[in-house]
Amino acid sequence: MKKKIMIPQSSVELKNKVKDSIFWGNIKYVKTKEEAERFTEFIKEKYHDATHNVSAFLLNNKSEENFKYYDDDGEPAKSAGPPILESIKGMGLVNTIIVVTRYFGGTQLGIGGLIRAYGGTARMTINKAGIKELKLYFYVKTSGNYNNIGTILGQIESFSGEIKKTTYRDEGVDVFYYIKPEVFDLLKGKLIEKTGNKVSVSTLKKIYL
Repeated sequence: MKKKIMIPQSSVELKNKVKDSIFWGNIKYVKTKEEAERFTEFIKEKYHDATHNVSAFLLNNKSEENFKYYDDDGEPAKSAGPPILESIKGMGLVNTIIVVTRYFGGTQLGIGGLIRAYGGTARMTINKAGIKELKLYFYVKTSGNYNNIGTILGQIESFSGEIKKTTYRDEGVDVFYYIKPEVFDLLKGKLIEKTGNKVSVSTLKKIYL
């Protein structure tokens, strides 16, 4: 997984007029194909009377790395969906869906005009939404006995770990926290060294924050 990703900072809607046609761009941060498909259906229902609702999305997560999708929704082949997808890729975004809605105004735009209109609306929508950077973190569980709780907490904090939860048991303590991948092995080594190998360290999941 990449150390950082770029996503839309917000979900926005944008109106763009090209000759006689009205284009509406909608963007959203999504994590799965199912989320993207639900958003597409939502826009299609909202603009049920539109001439076209063209969607494209790009996912980059553990189960769907670099998954790409687009449709043309009745526009000439590759004149609508690909320009939207290329706008997403060109801005360095992932886990992003854009749906561009078109109300035909009576003037034919031609293939080149459609590519510019759909791609331009997508880029304008991204610019309006803004771009946010997310960094990769490991969500880690560290377990040890009560004699080592001070060492465990101290080492986690010294490596700038963000403690989220601490669970106390009869046998000892479990500490759950986020840590940057680049320092995880160093922290694990220090915990083993400082506790005399009386500690368990396991990565529960990898997440972008």
